[in-house]
Amino acid sequence: MKPPPHPHTRLLAASVLFVCVLDQLSKALVREHMALGERIALLPGVLELVHIENRGIAWGLLTGNPLRLPFVTFLSLTTFLVMLGWFRRLRSDERLLAWSLALVLAGATGNFIDRLLYRRVTDFVEMSAPGALGSLTQTLLGSSSWAVFNLADIAITGGLVLFFWLAFRLRGEPSDPETKEPSLEVGTT
Repeated sequence: MKPPPHPHTRLLAASVLFVCVLDQLSKALVREHMALGERIALLPGVLELVHIENRGIAWGLLTGNPLRLPFVTFLSLTTFLVMLGWFRRLRSDERLLAWSLALVLAGATGNFIDRLLYRRVTDFVEMSAPGALGSLTQTLLGSSSWAVFNLADIAITGGLVLFFWLAFRLRGEPSDPETKEPSLEVGTT
């Protein structure tokens, strides 16, 4: 007899499909309609579209290194396998944790597709700190601008924020499957 499907399989599949389609479509539109380096101010001084290509890994690290693609491929595949293993062991009552892992996996998949197809990641959303906060950020970090990112990065960040919120909220709480309390501990089912 075939075992029942994992309770979060649809969530994972839908998240990866939805995020990857939107991410790849948005990046294709940017590559098609914006020259490299072109800027479009949406909220001047706060939010701009800017077409850049990240040929490194996060924050442009390893740009130009010939081992970058093999390293990123190995790291990505290892991360995918570990996260999928963790995801597979989630209990049905761990829905928020499933959402956090699904968002991280979906975003990572979107950027991984770029690296495999184009050997770079297209980024296009730039946020800057306005006013006095911008001056402070400029003084402390050398720029009032935060990193330039894409929709896959937003999914990864959202998933990580949810994960750490769950970890902080549940820190010190006992895990009790009978009370349906969410937990960051992974069940053995």
